[in-house]
Formats: sequence, structure tokens, C-alpha cells
Amino acid sequence: MSSEKRQWGGHLAALAVYIIFGINPNCSKAVVPEYIAPEVYTAVRMLFGCVGFWLLALFTKKERVPWADHKVLMGGGVIMAGTLLAFGRAFCYTSPCYVSLISATSPLIVMLMAAVFLKEPISWRKSAGVLIGICGAMFIVLFSWKIDANASPLGLFLCFVNILFYAGYLLLTRTISKRYTAVTMMKWMFLYGSIICVPIAIPLLSPDTSPMLFHAVPASAYINLLVVLVFATVVSYFLLPLSLRLLRPTTVSMYSNLQPVVTATVAIALGQDIFTWNKPVALALILAGVYLVTTSKAKEDV
Repeated sequence: MSSEKRQWGGHLAALAVYIIFGINPNCSKAVVPEYIAPEVYTAVRMLFGCVGFWLLALFTKKERVPWADHKVLMGGGVIMAGTLLAFGRAFCYTSPCYVSLISATSPLIVMLMAAVFLKEPISWRKSAGVLIGICGAMFIVLFSWKIDANASPLGLFLCFVNILFYAGYLLLTRTISKRYTAVTMMKWMFLYGSIICVPIAIPLLSPDTSPMLFHAVPASAYINLLVVLVFATVVSYFLLPLSLRLLRPTTVSMYSNLQPVVTATVAIALGQDIFTWNKPVALALILAGVYLVTTSKAKEDV
């Protein structure tokens, strides 16, 4: 395959991933918590991802994983469980728009954590990007929670927890992601994550908290859950490593800017949220910060 075709494949994969990530909060909000408890929803996602990737592993080359790497995968699975638990619980208190807006700050959080834990240098351009991005996040908090019921402090806090876990997941697994295929990594991490999530969900499993698992509910609820399970849990986690192998990480990260735009458009169209003046202003600040951070040259590039 030519270099140009490989790049086109990488662009299509990245585009598909972040469109899926953009729709995921809308589909999740349609079922959580009305039809399924957030902890049960997370356990179902974990189990589905585990089964899905172990089945895919039957058709791919088997890779031996030494115990040292298993410990990293175990840590990644635990962090992934925390990420999805915070993600699911956030929908009890806030809307898809705010979940996705705060998700857009992930490159800024990753950079800060890399500077603290990996001692990566921070340039003035990155510092400016982080400052602008933080201003965007603060704009959400300070100008929303009194005028928008969807912007509850607890909901916004859970969104930030979700992003902190996600940033930790990226930093922890970035080294071994170069040694193993996405299928090998995900089958183990979803397995370890399931061991965490399932015991948490079992005591909360009942017809009252998760009616869609016990009796019939509107078909739209099952369709939304199926989209989350198939596309947001399996397809996206399969395509993302593929896009990172074919494109520069900076290029891939630019596609993440689509996520809050897709989420907000769908949420407002479906009546899951309302348009308020602070949302586009906060989005513009966050994306400007992300642009400065992701276009700043890394030390090795210099």
C-alpha cells in the first residue's frame, strides 16, 4: 500500500473514531440512568468489550505477553474501569454537552501529567495553551452552574475525574502500545477492568435500577445501548491504535476537536440539552488551548 493510501486510511480511521466518541455521550445519556444504572452500564460495556476482543483474538496472531507487561495492562484495565465508571455516573448529574466539552481538555491534562510524572519539558507555547484551555474549563464552571441545571458541580467534577483517569491511561499504556496489537492490549485490559466493574455492579442490579435488563423498554433504548457497545466500546478502541500507526499523533489529536461539536449538535437536536451562549465561548477557548499544545514541537522533534 502506498504512503498516500496509508495516510488516507489513517485519516478515515481517526475521523470515524472521533465521530463515534462524539455520538457516544448522546447514546449513553439516552439510557443512563433512566433505563440502566451507571455502574451496571459500565459493567455491561466492560464485559461486552472483553468478549468482543477475545473473540477477535481468535482470528489474529497470538502474542505472548510477559508478566512485567501484564502488570502494566492490569493497571491500564483498572484505570479504564475508573474512566468508564466516572463517565457513566456523570450522566446522572449533567448533559452530554458538558461531558464532551470537558473531554476536549484531555490533551491539556495529558501534557500536565506528562510534565509532572515523566518530566517532559513545557514550552511557553504549551504553557499558553494550558492557560487558555483552563480558562475555557473555568468558563464552563463559573458561568454555567447557576444558569444551567445540567452544569451541576458534581456532574462537572465527575467529568474531570473521567478525563484524569483517561490521561493516566494514555500515559501508562503508551510504551506497551508500540509492542502489541490493539486486540492483544484490549482483550487483557477489558478483562482486568471487568474484574473491577462486575463486583461493583452486582449489588446494584435490579429491575428498579436497570429495567432494560429485566423487562421490555422502548426499542430506542436498546438501539442506543447497542451503538455504545459495538461502536464506542469495540470499533473505536480497534480503530484508534490503527490511526496512530498511520498518522502523526498531533494529526490524530486534531480530530478530537470534532467530538464536542458532534455531541453538542446531536444533544441540542434531540432535546438532551439547550443552547447557551457560554458553550461556544468555552469550546473556542478549549480548542485554542489544545491547538497550541498539540502543535508545539516535542523535544525530540526540535
